[in-house]
Amino acid sequence: MPIPTDHATRSRLALLDILRLAAALSVVAYHWLFWGPENGAVHAFTSTPVTWLAAYGFLGVQLFFLISGFVIFLSASGREASAFAAGRATRLYPAYWAGVALTSATLLLTAQSPPAELLPKFLANLTMAPAAFRQPQLDGVYWTLTLELQFYALVFLFLLLRRRHWLETFFPLWAVGMLGTTLFVPRVAALPLCGDLFTLFAGGAIIAMVSRSGWTALRAAGLVASAIGGVVATVRRAEESGEGAATNPVVLGVVVVLLFALVFVLTRPKVAALPIPGSRFLGALTYPLYLAHAVFGYALLNAWVDPEAIWPGVVAALVVVLIVAAGIHLVVERAGAKVWRALFAFVFSPVARLERRREPAGKERSRRAERAPSRSS
Repeated sequence: MPIPTDHATRSRLALLDILRLAAALSVVAYHWLFWGPENGAVHAFTSTPVTWLAAYGFLGVQLFFLISGFVIFLSASGREASAFAAGRATRLYPAYWAGVALTSATLLLTAQSPPAELLPKFLANLTMAPAAFRQPQLDGVYWTLTLELQFYALVFLFLLLRRRHWLETFFPLWAVGMLGTTLFVPRVAALPLCGDLFTLFAGGAIIAMVSRSGWTALRAAGLVASAIGGVVATVRRAEESGEGAATNPVVLGVVVVLLFALVFVLTRPKVAALPIPGSRFLGALTYPLYLAHAVFGYALLNAWVDPEAIWPGVVAALVVVLIVAAGIHLVVERAGAKVWRALFAFVFSPVARLERRREPAGKERSRRAERAPSRSS
């Protein structure tokens, strides 16, 4: 998720950047020390003394979604739909394409997929929506990106319709509605934007609303509904996916509520103002780390970990994955930033033209005057 450029917002998100990195490391621990050995992706070892704790690491995804809801609400403030969409695409796709290339290369080099079979998967995955082309995801962790895209599309629709101000009413009502589907109509809740973990996006957005302009009865009801819905969805997902046998539902529920409280506390003005050197860079590593840690990380673990001395290999693999993540951020995201911004501004230029045509005449003349060169220059 992006970090807005104004100083106040950067200060407010400094602690959240550290929290994002902690969430990413939590997910890494889950996949490397619990899910991977349990499901055969990691065969160098079967368990560690902290496997029981690593089983809870998937809750980092819940934290990601909460923070995403918070940041996207702020990012949508005062922005046109075209600028919002271009910003989201610039943030998501370049690093994702690098991750897809890394994953594909790993699958080829480790002989997990023949070239003829891999090519159509690779091309379909570049869109971030491979199911539309009847292809599976190259890396199982990409499922969270599908939910992110759906949430972004929802916010984009409000901006496109020029109803951004409706979001402040919509998010609490959405949270209450999703609690209903999550509790009573699970089949409906499983549909996009109708319940399940989407309630966490709504919760993060409500926290952002409270942080910016205070409480209302509707916001309080929405936040409570979001927290309850998040607990129910998390426990249900754990039971359905197999984590239920290794986790305690009471602990899961308590942790989810604590994550809500943590995000809320870290966005209070006095706490948020705390400066943290390097937080922006550390936060920027989160997304590339998430993209690189699974298929590529499993390959490193299987090649380097000695079953008799697990931790040196695990630490070495983590260092390499962090270096790769830093490389993706610095070389792909930062060095290519101008190229990516220009590319996605062009992609969404039809939306920008539509927005300009709908502008009042006075506003359009003002925009043209701002773009026109000064006569004295």
